Amino acid sequence: MAKNKNQAKKEEPADEIEKAESSGPYLLSLYGKIEEEDCAEIVRTLYAQKLVYDNDIKKSEAVKLIISTHGGDAVEMFSVYDMIKHVQKTYPVHTVGVGKVMSAGTLLLAAGTKGKRKIGANCRLMVHNVKGGAPIPECFSILKGEIKEIEWFQERYISCLVKETNLSKEDLREVLDSRQNVYLDAKEAIECGFADKII
Repeated sequence: MAKNKNQAKKEEPADEIEKAESSGPYLLSLYGKIEEEDCAEIVRTLYAQKLVYDNDIKKSEAVKLIISTHGGDAVEMFSVYDMIKHVQKTYPVHTVGVGKVMSAGTLLLAAGTKGKRKIGANCRLMVHNVKGGAPIPECFSILKGEIKEIEWFQERYISCLVKETNLSKEDLREVLDSRQNVYLDAKEAIECGFADKII
């Protein structure tokens, strides 16, 4: 039985490669809330494509990710962000923001390959501080741990946005601390470095 499990593990990358090879160029979309199931599919697809290119099965070509979201889970945002940065070592990832690109979606738009990040003329981009769950007064020690975790996400979010945009840490802190939600139009999003051109 252990032998079969090991064989299944060895065959898994080949299965992913076969799927990616037969599917051709990828056009991915992240519409709606950023949550586990949709992000898992994007991460799987990006990774499968990288396996294909790393094994010289197919010539490297761009993958396009269309984003329209109010935001969602910060953990899932980072799973997609990390995979975008990983596969960019092999091939470009174009990002396209349409409709609304808010909260966690802003980092994913900005994570695209520089020069290949587009935004719709009528798209609204919104950034705000990382948000956590409701406090649990009867579990103060748990709440203290949760606050530390939210602070970690906030710092990572700011650090990643600094890498991907034209904003410094000081700029971002000032913007995020100024009011709860900060809205930008397409032109402002480009000026701040979240995107490169309007479609």
